Amino acid sequence: MKTKLTRRLLCGLIAAPALLWAGVQAHAADIKERTLRFAFVQPKESHMGYGAQKFADLVAQKSGKKMQVKLYPNGTLGGDLQTVSALQGGTIDLTTMPPGLLVGLKKEFGAFDLPFLFNDFAEADAVLDGPVGKQFMERLPNGLVGLAYWDHGFRNVSNNRRPIAKAEDFEGLKLRALQAPLMIDTFKALGANAVPMAFTELYAALESRAVDGQDNPIVAFATNRFDEVQKHLSTTRHVYNPLMVMASRKAWDSLSADERKVLMDAANEARIEQRRVSREMEAKALAEIRKKGVLVTEVSPQERERMREKVKPVTDKYVKEIGEDVVSSFHAEIDKVRTAR
Repeated sequence: MKTKLTRRLLCGLIAAPALLWAGVQAHAADIKERTLRFAFVQPKESHMGYGAQKFADLVAQKSGKKMQVKLYPNGTLGGDLQTVSALQGGTIDLTTMPPGLLVGLKKEFGAFDLPFLFNDFAEADAVLDGPVGKQFMERLPNGLVGLAYWDHGFRNVSNNRRPIAKAEDFEGLKLRALQAPLMIDTFKALGANAVPMAFTELYAALESRAVDGQDNPIVAFATNRFDEVQKHLSTTRHVYNPLMVMASRKAWDSLSADERKVLMDAANEARIEQRRVSREMEAKALAEIRKKGVLVTEVSPQERERMREKVKPVTDKYVKEIGEDVVSSFHAEIDKVRTAR
């Protein structure tokens, strides 16, 4: 007991000067008392919510508690597309979402939703953390400022009718799709009936059987309790979704250089921890889903390759729309990772 108490006291003595110094620096910097609104569609208990809370804690710490970030989870301020509009208008200050949802504003953001582009997390991280990721931050539509890339995970398909083990199993399924043309066309190419729908409407649509199924990362499936309204989950891993943390340009322009640095540093510092936790949560969530009675079908690499071939016409079509140079830059970074192995 004495040893534990001694360790705690030592940790406190070591940490106190660092926290005090952070407070002194924040006081000396050009930082004002302000509260920023951070809206996102997933629950606070999700990997998205974890990242947002970590970010909020870091902003408070780095600003000497002058800057506070208030979280609005569960789509309480609207779905993703509404949030983008509010961000551009300045009524929301911060958000995080898959960048593919911005394709309606800039077509090149469709590159993030190209089916079966990445094989694993290492390939995705290499693209996001390298020059390609930086270029996309600079290409954001008007009214948006990019801060960092977090992890959302690989999307997997669930449904109420049957297991999906091969490409033919998609035939005739009514699947909710992200409100992005590329995602809609991908499901159509696989033989499903795609129903574009906001995430905030999804649970009710699954419960009422308005749609048979949907696709989302496993953590999103678990934290949104889709196990209550879905029987089958298949590890299709057809699209990798990063999360792009963005600020409103109106809010950003009202901040001092020191305040902007606080937000940028906090977002990138949170990135490392958020990715680690998100990927740990995925493994735990999959085990929990199985315990709750969801039938999980592991899709083989061979069948995933067949799915890739089936959607190739869609990929070719959108590569032309997105820009062959843009997609080539993705592949160049991916090839570096594959060659190094």
